[in-house]
Amino acid sequence: MAIPPGRAGGAPAPADPRRTGRRTARRSIRGALAGAAATAVLLGLAVPAAASAAQPAPPLQERRIGAAPTAPADALPADGPADSTPLSLSITLDPRDPGALQSFVTAVSTPGSPQYRQYLKTGEFARTFGADPAAIASVTRALADAGLHPGAPDANGLTIPVATTVGEAKRAFATGFSGYRLADGSTAYANTEAPLLSGAAAGAVAGVVGLNNLVRPHTSHILTDHGAVKPEQPATAVAPAFNGGQPALCADIENWQAAQGKHKFQDYFTPDTLAGVYQKSFAGGGAGSTVAVFALEDYSDAAVAAYQRCFATAAPVSRVKVNGGPTTPVTPDNYLNVGVETELDVETIIGFVPNASVLVYQGPDYTRASWADILAVYQRIVADNRAQVVSVSWGSCEDRTDRAYQQAANLVYQQAAAQGQSVVAASGDYGSTGCFNGDPTRPDSRLSAPDPAGQPYVTGIGGTTINGTPAAPQETAWNSGGGASGGGLSSRWALDNTANYQAGRTAPGFNPNGCPAVQGVSTCRQVPDVSALADSGRGYLISVYAQDRTEYWGTVGGTSGAAPLWAAIIAHANADARCAASGPVGYLNPLLYRLGADALKDVTTGHTNVTASGYSGGLYTAAPGYDMATGLGTPRVDALTRELCAALPQSPAGTYRSTGPTRLLDTRADSSPVAAYGERSLQISGSAGIPATGVTAVILNVTATAPATDGHLTVYPSGGARPDTSNLNWTAGTTVPNLVTVPVGKDGRVTFYNGAWGGVHLLADVQGYYTSATDGATYRPSGPARVLDTRTSGGPVGAYGEVALSSQQLGAPAGARAVVLNVTSTGSQEEGHLTVYPSGDTLPVTSNLNWTRGQTIPNQVIVPLGADGGIRLYNGSWGSTQMVADVFGFLTADGGAAFHTTAPHRLMDSRLGLGTPQGAFTGRQVRRLGLDGGGLLSGARAVVLNVTVTNPLEDGHLAVSPAGRDSGSTSNLNWRAGQTVANMVTVPVGADGALDILNGSWNNADVIVDVLGYYS
Repeated sequence: MAIPPGRAGGAPAPADPRRTGRRTARRSIRGALAGAAATAVLLGLAVPAAASAAQPAPPLQERRIGAAPTAPADALPADGPADSTPLSLSITLDPRDPGALQSFVTAVSTPGSPQYRQYLKTGEFARTFGADPAAIASVTRALADAGLHPGAPDANGLTIPVATTVGEAKRAFATGFSGYRLADGSTAYANTEAPLLSGAAAGAVAGVVGLNNLVRPHTSHILTDHGAVKPEQPATAVAPAFNGGQPALCADIENWQAAQGKHKFQDYFTPDTLAGVYQKSFAGGGAGSTVAVFALEDYSDAAVAAYQRCFATAAPVSRVKVNGGPTTPVTPDNYLNVGVETELDVETIIGFVPNASVLVYQGPDYTRASWADILAVYQRIVADNRAQVVSVSWGSCEDRTDRAYQQAANLVYQQAAAQGQSVVAASGDYGSTGCFNGDPTRPDSRLSAPDPAGQPYVTGIGGTTINGTPAAPQETAWNSGGGASGGGLSSRWALDNTANYQAGRTAPGFNPNGCPAVQGVSTCRQVPDVSALADSGRGYLISVYAQDRTEYWGTVGGTSGAAPLWAAIIAHANADARCAASGPVGYLNPLLYRLGADALKDVTTGHTNVTASGYSGGLYTAAPGYDMATGLGTPRVDALTRELCAALPQSPAGTYRSTGPTRLLDTRADSSPVAAYGERSLQISGSAGIPATGVTAVILNVTATAPATDGHLTVYPSGGARPDTSNLNWTAGTTVPNLVTVPVGKDGRVTFYNGAWGGVHLLADVQGYYTSATDGATYRPSGPARVLDTRTSGGPVGAYGEVALSSQQLGAPAGARAVVLNVTSTGSQEEGHLTVYPSGDTLPVTSNLNWTRGQTIPNQVIVPLGADGGIRLYNGSWGSTQMVADVFGFLTADGGAAFHTTAPHRLMDSRLGLGTPQGAFTGRQVRRLGLDGGGLLSGARAVVLNVTVTNPLEDGHLAVSPAGRDSGSTSNLNWRAGQTVANMVTVPVGADGALDILNGSWNNADVIVDVLGYYS
């Protein structure tokens, strides 16, 4: 519709390469050291002695970084690599303040800390904890002057990539290279000495990653059997959305298994059986969560599609390739060796949280990936910060893992913790002897913890065997089929005394002499932290390949199944309203070791000694309490979620100030609609009379107009993760307004996200803001009560006419400064708009809602009261319209409740069974929504919600009221059959901490509720 000049005013919408440095003219190392040119070299890397000069250079301050690697005992000498052999290196720098980084991670991960869950936003890490820019510049110059080719620093501000050759590395780092033939027949190389650095580089560089490829990470899965079956439906027949419950195995695959004498729980496990074992309810299926899967191989899209066909899920799965990604595709000849690990990870996650998103970060094939490539995958996952959980099923024994790589990866894991990302990793499949490779003819009987599961900022996931019955499952430490739950004592990592989450826990088999890195620390790192199903004989049933209407399914075990299962559990917790309110769970370990007995099931039987590796007697046994066989135990998911999401921090109390209404955004002004799936940032603090500091949230009337396609809008704090919520919905060509309450980002801005395939124009008028100052207004609940209905009294409001409501008519208490109204226009004769403003003021050039002829449309309004305590409602139309107004409270000078911001998050979605029984509201049905929020919303006097109705079968209206109180004739939003409609709702909370929601239609409709903030 046309919008008068100067006026205008859910549910989901139809759903780097690195730059290398400039290559400088080659100079000989000797020449580089002569005269003034020596200065640049002194900043960097050690080189052979220079030719004599008239003024000899001062002695270099040199040091070798780390130690040269040790070749595996079964490696044989071979020809060394040619000087032309390409190398991909990562030069890792120290953070500018390592102690401050560790202290910050501790603070954001410790309940009760003022910084608890106040995570860094994407892109903040480099500015806050990255290396000093001067150090980066000097090291970069030194690398280039030593004949290397440094690229631009990585996003974390701690890594400089270098593309070079063996010959150049020899000269730059003063080391030789040896060649080896490994036991599997492949060749490898390694530097013979630790890299020698000097000057500024010697003080700033923490390690050089990529100088050897002696060890390659391996997966932690065991495929015990597989077979082919022709399903009843093609693999492409995936359901459009998952509707609730825990995904269950389809009949054709279950019948095929039964024909082979194999049955659920007895011979294999599926998501629904594991949900029973681990006491998990569905509750939304992880909607809004994203899980990253680390991979060093390709996988079969057809296999994942076959799994989703069978389990009737439609989780989005996408690839992110790093350093070129894998080059070996999955084929009919190799599908048992390529892709099974990634398919296990992805499908386990989908099965447990079917409404989550999965991102598969793929590095080069593990057969050719360098340590620098592997590091780059982790760096990309963390720099992107798109996933709240990272699942890792690849690793190596700690003793064999390159030390420079370990140190560099440790910094990446610290960055993940600082950003609120949880990293879980399989603890390995060879028990206490983590270097054993599963081949009895080449045993390696060393006790070794795994990497990365043994890293301090990673949660190590061990394995169990499930016995008993579905009604009474029993678990023991997994040790069968030639594999066992990995774990043990780290020889590399000590836990800082101030952040020692394992303090006081010495598992059976603990030997402080086994961890020489621990000087003066009583507890070194022990692995695993927790466990889950890993038995390869009774493992996870997954699809491993599909081709030509034939699907190949297999049973897979190993801690590679337990790790993604735990990743899915954390994604489930992150999607819980109690956690979503304050951000993701984040760094898990400090929380796990604080949990009560109800959250985890202690596993007390079994051991993890693999006898083929040369040991006997069960070095690490399961026992009451913590042990290095199964860690703290296995999950009781619902209780675990409650505890992980308990004790959430409350945002500071805020008071309200009216301003405007003033237009802050109108994309029509410069003909720049927000692009499809694009964003637009808007400065709030310091604009339109709003102070530059102390602003906690803003109230905007937002209008979408001239949208090219159907879509939705999400408004959220700048710098934060975009929530899985919406504020308004539209169909192509319409104009739709809604009031929005949104926290303001650290930079004083908010972000608008266009969730549509096409562009849309946006308008935003500021109505008021919340501030940490104490002299603003507070909220006094009232109603809901109808104070105006021209259909029953007074008749329609004429063209460009007004209706006045006095303080007495509104029921305003003494000291009231503003009123919270839901206003509705209905029965309009022409298109138009409504403006609500204080009586006695000049009519503003903004609007609160817009309509087309005959449309019924509501919107919430917070409008200041005039000098006489009243307000006026203006019909900006050529024709008459009926007006309805319901009061939901007042903002007063004293005696009210303060406002608290919260990250927008979903409380109810009847489509998914979130916060309510799964399934649409039936006609005239009332459902109760509890608001305990894990303590966040308990005690709230009122809540600010965005309520959306979608899929309505008939026209109707929705009424939200305090639990137990009749909504009377009031309403919050209206719809026509088939429409998706959203509206902001401010509503008092009932005495029992709940709300009642009435579907005022005679037929079904789905209801979605997102919380935007609360008063207490």
